[in-house]
Amino acid sequence: MTIIVLAVLLLSELVARVLAGGLPNPDWNFAQTDRKVSQMEAMAAAGETAEVVLIGNSSVNAAFLPEDLAASTGLGDFFNAGLDGSSMRQTEDWTLNVVVPLVAPETVLIGLTSRDLNDASSSNAEVYNNYLNSRGRSRFLGEETIGQKVQRALSEVSALVRISPFIRDPASLVTQYNPDGPDTGEFVLPGEEYAPRQLDITRTRERALNDFTLGGVELEALGRLVDSLESQGIEVVVIEMPYVGDEYLVLHPNGTADYDAYRQMVAGFTSERGLAYIDLTDYPWTTAEFYDFLHVNSTGIAIVNDLLADALLANVG
Repeated sequence: MTIIVLAVLLLSELVARVLAGGLPNPDWNFAQTDRKVSQMEAMAAAGETAEVVLIGNSSVNAAFLPEDLAASTGLGDFFNAGLDGSSMRQTEDWTLNVVVPLVAPETVLIGLTSRDLNDASSSNAEVYNNYLNSRGRSRFLGEETIGQKVQRALSEVSALVRISPFIRDPASLVTQYNPDGPDTGEFVLPGEEYAPRQLDITRTRERALNDFTLGGVELEALGRLVDSLESQGIEVVVIEMPYVGDEYLVLHPNGTADYDAYRQMVAGFTSERGLAYIDLTDYPWTTAEFYDFLHVNSTGIAIVNDLLADALLANVG
């Protein structure tokens, strides 16, 4: 029996070493997060900062080009810290505990979609918990448990231990594995033609916008985030992210009524706090500028960066 167990462990380790070559560092349980932390740590080590930081979910991460925005606005260096699938609770923790300490922004741009503030979202809760319980976050904040320290030590000699977060989450393993290397292991991939995948439609309806509920933990997180940033002398700007008409609205349980309630809540929030508010939905968007209902293609990226640059020049500084 002992020989069989050892043989299984040896085989598992060999398979893990093969897979490890196509997987990113799993410390933060998501390739994109690990990559952005590495970029910001490199900036901090070099004494570099980012005057303007963008935060939000994949609609932010996929849309904005920091170098283009820096060149067109003259507001300094930009850093896109958007994370795919991020809820406002995750954005709050990520911004205050990781982004701000590393790159010391003067201005934070918060990109919002209705899914960010859905208190009942099952996907928001899952992604947030994966982030919150990641060994990378624990180590970064100096909160590693003894078990996590042991796991980190073992991961340096065992590929099986190193990629264990992916093994525990098969969907993440499938999504982030890239046989040519780990750098492109992210959920949001570039697209040109408008062709939402049925899987994304179903996930958005059933796991992101499910049981649409507003005014609770996610709004509270947004409030705490703004309060903390402003208390540090950081200017805050709220951006309403674009979407494609009914293609997105119909995914809410009550359609347009849910989205309108969300917009009214955000309008009240920004007005009450006197925040600059940039509404990117005002442009006459069509499916020609998107590859799915929330993510712009290259044509849309060019437009949305021009719109944001113009609005920042009018509202910031």
